[in-house]
Amino acid sequence: MVTAQELYDDLVMEHLARPEVSMGRMLHSDGLRVNGKVYAFFARDRVIVKLPAARAGGLVADGTAEVVQMGTRRMRDWVGLRAPDEEVWRGLLAEAATYVQGLTR
Repeated sequence: MVTAQELYDDLVMEHLARPEVSMGRMLHSDGLRVNGKVYAFFARDRVIVKLPAARAGGLVADGTAEVVQMGTRRMRDWVGLRAPDEEVWRGLLAEAATYVQGLTR
């Protein structure tokens, strides 16, 4: 069985194959970024991804993801994924990259 860190590392390598994707810092962690903006990073045994607030809320509501808090602030467009699920994580990282890339144009 693959660990959360191992799965994240594998997905990072896939994303870094794209010329517009690079690594950057986010909350003391290295994360994936597109056009200079971070869209995913790994912290506390979970992958954190940036998605539209409504989509993030839906993932929390259906139990796929958990709320991310930074200090006392609930981040409405960032969600955490704990259980390593390759299909879910691959899809949500791709979705996050597309979303953030659209924000930076």
